[in-house]
Amino acid sequence: MIDQERVREMTKLAAFEQHEGKQYRKAACCYCSDFIGIHLLKGFISGTAAFAICFGLWGICHMEELIADLGSMDLIAFGTSVLVRYIFFLIIYLAVTAVYASVYHAAGKKNMKRYYRRLKRLSRLYDEQEGRAAPKRHRRDV
Repeated sequence: MIDQERVREMTKLAAFEQHEGKQYRKAACCYCSDFIGIHLLKGFISGTAAFAICFGLWGICHMEELIADLGSMDLIAFGTSVLVRYIFFLIIYLAVTAVYASVYHAAGKKNMKRYYRRLKRLSRLYDEQEGRAAPKRHRRDV
């Protein structure tokens, strides 16, 4: 006979594994500081690439002005201005990345705890059914 409660638990566990389990397992497998550090490293690389792409697009859009002013432009001041904007952009981008990684790690830990609680409950349901199905053995004193 099928136990409805066990089937319900197994369905919930399978749905979690299919949808969210793979994502949150990565978050829950390591310490919060390591998880944030990995995301900050990825954020540094992607932030630098994003700034370079945006700066390149800005340069293409303002190509005529840049070429016309190239002779009279103070290149050191221009480079310093670009560097300051890059650092400002990167600080904001990495701060947002750190907050996101921290929240994601906390949610991953919470959801994985819930998943393991459901696994324990399913195990108890199996143990209870085995206990009911197995005949009780009496010990004989000799």
